[in-house]
Amino acid sequence: MDLAITPVPAWIAILFGLLMVFVPTWLILNAVRTTAPKDDQTTGVSKRIFLFYGIFFIATGVISLTGFFSVNTSPPRVLIWAAIPLLLFYLFVVQRIPWFKIVYQKIQLEQLIRIHLFRFVGVFFFVLYGYGVLPRSFAFIGGAGDILTAVLAIPTLFFLKKRNRFSKVLVWVWNFVGLADILSVLASAILVTQGAMQNGEAGLQGFGTFPFSWIPVYAPATIVFLHILIFRKLLGK
Repeated sequence: MDLAITPVPAWIAILFGLLMVFVPTWLILNAVRTTAPKDDQTTGVSKRIFLFYGIFFIATGVISLTGFFSVNTSPPRVLIWAAIPLLLFYLFVVQRIPWFKIVYQKIQLEQLIRIHLFRFVGVFFFVLYGYGVLPRSFAFIGGAGDILTAVLAIPTLFFLKKRNRFSKVLVWVWNFVGLADILSVLASAILVTQGAMQNGEAGLQGFGTFPFSWIPVYAPATIVFLHILIFRKLLGK
């Protein structure tokens, strides 16, 4: 059986894989470590988070190697079998875990926003377009939006740290922009895939190959969940 591996140079794929797996995981772990109190309910939380993401990335990586995610279907398989289940897991399992409730009460807006810096991964959308793996329209929608959100997170964090009187307004605006970006990427993915199926084109098949399949299986659900948490914090819930 031929493995569904990206056609881009190996060094780019390896660099991406390392960044995609370790950067967001480290940002999440760092936020938890600096927030979780030292008690029985939070003991070993970092190890459990690291183990969960380790298993998740390995499992979805193996599935993508089989070519399961690189088949054009509407809606895309990667959304139905990975992204949506992960989001549901965040919403209906993680939020009910006692240690998460403790961490959420203590975590600051700055820490939640800082995790979004991993969205600089949007650079790889343009890399994939450059190697003919992604359509131009999708690469620019997804890549530019993620990079813009990550860039805007920096001044948002700065003003929030300074406790500027407009900082909360800025967070509201930034959070809406970031959420709109990821929702537009998801909508674009569905439309591009439908068009590719009708016209017999590759569409986003390259996004389902290893290791770049880790973007759609992990990023949308995690990003949406983080935006929801920030909205909850802003509303005082």
